[in-house]
Amino acid sequence: MKKLYYICLIMIIHVQSVSAQDNSRIKTFFLPANKHKVDISTGINPISKPVKLISVIDQSSETFNRELEVWHAFLRSVDLEHIGFVFLVRPIVDIDSFKKFWFVDMQMNYPFFYDQSNELFISNSITKVNSGHTMVLDQNHSVIVEGGSIVNTDRFNLYRSTLHNLTTEMGIKKAVRGEITEVKNGVVKSFYNSDPVYVTEDGEVLPTKLAKEYIISRKFIMQTSPLTDTVRLVKTNRK
Repeated sequence: MKKLYYICLIMIIHVQSVSAQDNSRIKTFFLPANKHKVDISTGINPISKPVKLISVIDQSSETFNRELEVWHAFLRSVDLEHIGFVFLVRPIVDIDSFKKFWFVDMQMNYPFFYDQSNELFISNSITKVNSGHTMVLDQNHSVIVEGGSIVNTDRFNLYRSTLHNLTTEMGIKKAVRGEITEVKNGVVKSFYNSDPVYVTEDGEVLPTKLAKEYIISRKFIMQTSPLTDTVRLVKTNRK
């Protein structure tokens, strides 16, 4: 009887130990302060949203322009009332130069966070190796998933599907449009949460009905896009 008691006790201690280790793996992200936000006139406050996506923006990265192209399209396919995008820009170049590049050249009508002192990167253990690093946070600022650049389709789909699951659990329907991948009982399922997003060469999102009319009339032709669920429409050269 004593032997059985000790075996049960050891099992309980082991389970508690494993649980404690699992909890310790849950990383809390230290969000930037409002003083770090660089905005124009949007008035958007990403850190106030219940669900957040953090991305490290590194101008020296070889895929930098491609990443911004993906973000530009992605921002137009989610519910920004409930999902906040926190772009942490590495203080490599002068802030005024980057503001012009971000808001004027790339037409990113969305704020970014710039910390000249590097406190944000130090407090969150983000090193230079983490270029393009992306994290999805829940309501408690806990990191649910993290990984590399969104240029990689598999990673991008993981972040988007995680945002979909988090918002769905909160009772928010179709906060994320596009292809969603879920794993249930070991079975991988993919489905579209909405119609594809139709985007012009200038980054303008077109209503589905109008986009289809353009395609049928051959005023626009379809080309590949940085997002798996986005159709890019390019004007034909016909007069």
